[in-house]
Amino acid sequence: MESQDSGSDSDESDPTRMNDDFSTLGIHDLVLKWLYSNNLRHMTRVQSLSINTFLKKGNDVLVQSCTGSGKTLCFVIPILHTYLQNESYEFKNLLDVYAVIILPTRELATQVFEIIVEALVFIENKGEVEKPRSKVKHTFKIMERNLYCSLIIGGTTVENDVKFLSNAKDREYVKCFIVATPGRLSHLMDKLEHERVWTFKNLGFIILDEADRFLEMGYQNDMSKIFKHLPKQRKTGLFSATLTSGVQTLSKLCLSNQIFINADDLSRNYVSNLSNEVSNATNYTTPRGLNNYYLILSTEQKLHFALLFIEYLKKTGATKLVLFFLSCDLVDYYYEVITRLSSTTSPLNYNDKSKGKADVNYYKIHRKLTTKKRNKNINMFKSDSDGTLSVLLCTDIFSRGIDIPRIDWILQFDPPQDPNFYLHRIGRVGRADSVGNALLLLTETEESYIQFQINRKIELTKIPQEILNKVKDICSSVGDSNDNVKGLPYVLYSDEFEDQTYGVDRGVRDGDNGCYVDNVSKSERSSYLEHLKANPVANPVLPWERTSFILACLRAMNSTNRDILLSSSRAFVSYTRAYSEHSLKYIFEKHKLDYGSLATSLGVLRIPRVKEILGKNISHFLQSSVNPKDVPFLDPEKESRRLKELSEYVPEKRKSVKKEPEKSKRTRSEKRKTKRNNTYEEWNEFRREEALVKKLKRKKFDAKNLEKMLKNEELTDGGEEFDELGEDVGLDLADSKSLKRWILRGKGRKKRR
Repeated sequence: MESQDSGSDSDESDPTRMNDDFSTLGIHDLVLKWLYSNNLRHMTRVQSLSINTFLKKGNDVLVQSCTGSGKTLCFVIPILHTYLQNESYEFKNLLDVYAVIILPTRELATQVFEIIVEALVFIENKGEVEKPRSKVKHTFKIMERNLYCSLIIGGTTVENDVKFLSNAKDREYVKCFIVATPGRLSHLMDKLEHERVWTFKNLGFIILDEADRFLEMGYQNDMSKIFKHLPKQRKTGLFSATLTSGVQTLSKLCLSNQIFINADDLSRNYVSNLSNEVSNATNYTTPRGLNNYYLILSTEQKLHFALLFIEYLKKTGATKLVLFFLSCDLVDYYYEVITRLSSTTSPLNYNDKSKGKADVNYYKIHRKLTTKKRNKNINMFKSDSDGTLSVLLCTDIFSRGIDIPRIDWILQFDPPQDPNFYLHRIGRVGRADSVGNALLLLTETEESYIQFQINRKIELTKIPQEILNKVKDICSSVGDSNDNVKGLPYVLYSDEFEDQTYGVDRGVRDGDNGCYVDNVSKSERSSYLEHLKANPVANPVLPWERTSFILACLRAMNSTNRDILLSSSRAFVSYTRAYSEHSLKYIFEKHKLDYGSLATSLGVLRIPRVKEILGKNISHFLQSSVNPKDVPFLDPEKESRRLKELSEYVPEKRKSVKKEPEKSKRTRSEKRKTKRNNTYEEWNEFRREEALVKKLKRKKFDAKNLEKMLKNEELTDGGEEFDELGEDVGLDLADSKSLKRWILRGKGRKKRR
């Protein structure tokens, strides 16, 4: 947990603040000692405003405060204090749930759970430091009473959660803290509805942290189900960095006698029982120690800038950098690419297992990774403290509430789809009044995004020229490929591809180096490099020759490694779709997106066919002569399976689907004419059948042939019967027009004069 030594601005008119020190709250001594042991002595503004208010009976709170201001302690301290004051135990062999803390993501839930467990371990040992444990502790014996702390999140089976809860309830008189995500908690409540495992009758607290995120993630139904299982007599707290109309809707569902606390508004301390204040709370606040910058450059130069920026941070002694991307596929692709391009050897040397990690530690997280992998990467990124630079590539899953101390820079490859996430992204730095920096990369067509954020009271300034010059100076001079004195990555100092190629024939296994051979000739790479150099972008921010070499390396990697090729195609598709679904469509207009520049920046061989680019004129992209089907996997097992599947593949013949004829649009007169013709045809058919019946009666043919004659025989005889019919009605049946008028009973219309 990050320390908060620096106190916040004092305000003498603040009715809830007597002193900045936690000791003025009158909380339990063990809780106070735990705070002091973590070097937490002075409260932030939101803590001094909300903790005392939350401790009072009958008060539900709705708290708005900028990210990194210490909102977690605003509910952890009241829960621990009131639990230690409460001595009642009513239920035997049943988990008596005392507090429920709900968070939108697994990472946030895990983080809060770890903070509570740390506090409970300290309190259980009465202030004595315990040796580190290999396993997380869930059961505690505090003041001769049993307490079970449960983490209920996805990533494991529900049966596992039921098993742990059932084992815990077997002890006598057990209180319970629950930290959970809404989906899993709702599922578990439904599953245990008729089981005697837990009870919520003595529930003291229900906490919703990052409250604005619940509705955005579609948890409305889950939240409704959860609150149906909870008693109305409880303390409820909603905490968020931004208060939107969705939070106001959620507050009506779960709050009563609420007090709205806006720690970001320095002009007032809190507003009580005024729900309209929530909907009007549209001013966004950034951490005071944050330097918020932007840089406008082309799509092709973003990767080049990121590589240079990482080298710049290594020189300045920075230890943590977070890179934000739009999608999971982009994170996977750039993780593979950046780690290879950061190596001091050629990125095409696939035998180099270090992939640049000797100088920089790279990690990634996104929602498609397993919970175990995500937690492992976050913990490793958090714990790195050997002085080397650690870089985390992530999606917006990392932008909410996760507390990583001492992050130096945030670099955003692209703005988030939801503009509210911009505030949460940059809130990863400058936490607890520390100093941090954030940089946003934009293209020229997206420049109006700057004014949009300024209108929201979020200050954005152009990156200082001093910093930009230092970044440029890293690759200002192109050195000899055999002399890398500065220890730079290969793509930042070399000016030509390595002479050594990894094989000569496409798809042939090279037994010496253990990988599939390179199928792209040096001349082909050179021609693509010359094409890039001859077609620079307008107003390049960085030296274009160096950018061209990096882009040519990307194309070569896509031509020799099928894993990278497939990853780049997925990244292209996910980016185009994410861009087209942007919330600010009037700024991020998909028809202005340069798909050719995007494809060049990713190094794809062919532009994937997606609906967003159909009919678009693709410029700034040169298609590769390499057939994507011929690019092999480096893993021999995967490649052998692929070749086997190709040999066994038999294309299915497409069944020709007959298109239904389009319904013709007819006028009223045409419809009437068709109706008359149908009536006339029906009458003629009846006339023919009647004549055949008369022939049958006269025994002019055999009855066995009647059916055949009904289908094929022309009307030859029997006309005399119809002549007699004509005489009866005064009609000349030889005249076809008069016959037709008689059949239609005079419905034919005369032409108008």
